[in-house]
Amino acid sequence: MKFGYRDRIVLLIVVVVVIFLLGIFVFIKPKWESLNENKTKREEVAAQWEKKRTEFKLIPKKQEIIQTKYQEGLDEAEKFTDEMTSVELGKFIQDKFINIEKFQEDGVEVKDTVKLSEQGTTALSYYYYTPSIVTYPLYEYADLDGSLKEAAKEKMSKSSLLSARGSQTVGSSSASLVLEINREDTMALLDAVNEYAEKNKDTMMIESVSLKKCDFNESYLEGEQPQEEPQPQAEPELDDEGNPIEQEAPQNNDDEKNIPKDIKPGYTIVTIAYRTFYMQEPTKPEIGPAYDDTIWDGKEWQDVTAPAAES
Repeated sequence: MKFGYRDRIVLLIVVVVVIFLLGIFVFIKPKWESLNENKTKREEVAAQWEKKRTEFKLIPKKQEIIQTKYQEGLDEAEKFTDEMTSVELGKFIQDKFINIEKFQEDGVEVKDTVKLSEQGTTALSYYYYTPSIVTYPLYEYADLDGSLKEAAKEKMSKSSLLSARGSQTVGSSSASLVLEINREDTMALLDAVNEYAEKNKDTMMIESVSLKKCDFNESYLEGEQPQEEPQPQAEPELDDEGNPIEQEAPQNNDDEKNIPKDIKPGYTIVTIAYRTFYMQEPTKPEIGPAYDDTIWDGKEWQDVTAPAAES
């Protein structure tokens, strides 16, 4: 079959068109689709990268916040006493408040075993003041514009907020001391605990003080024996024959006059309950080096992160 010149031209055109269409569908279209997909992925990655860059720029602020919180924790822990075992607590009390020159000169003695508790926990509640809002019918009638009610609400707002807070649990130890001590040294001991707590910003307190003789036996110092007041003589009871009936001598149950022989005049037995509170210091956080945003300007960071990306 012979093709004429015209037919050959037409056939050539058809072949070129077919080849062109095949090239488009086989080579160009897939590449175009791949290009569009890559463009979409690039835009997504670029958006993610900008988000990361924004997060990276927040690193200095987050480091500052972490450091601030860490320092606040240290400052708060400084207000509490250093943690001590029961043995360390007993030695601390003896060295700081008992075995001092003044007490040794005055003959202050520990009369019983010092009772120490192992470290446990104690719940500390928030301390706050609750104002007293007094209302009565005339008060309520006088509140024509509601301002008195709003003022009372504002006055109670702080205590209402604090009352909703729960208590915090901290470490705690206690000790109980039984001393033979005079009045002056008792007050000096209590003042010493308060002074040490204020000076060193420690959390310690005297929970209770119990006195065996509230007058410290001062009424029975030598040469100061109390004079008994004369009691009015009661008329004796008579029997049927008119003879006086012998009365039994009254029992002296006055504790103040039954002074134990082993307690010195001017001294008494004082039991002091002491408690101290602990709080764990925060551990040192690892916040890393200072952040430099210019690190992303060059290509060095790509060389550093490339192996991680390949793996």
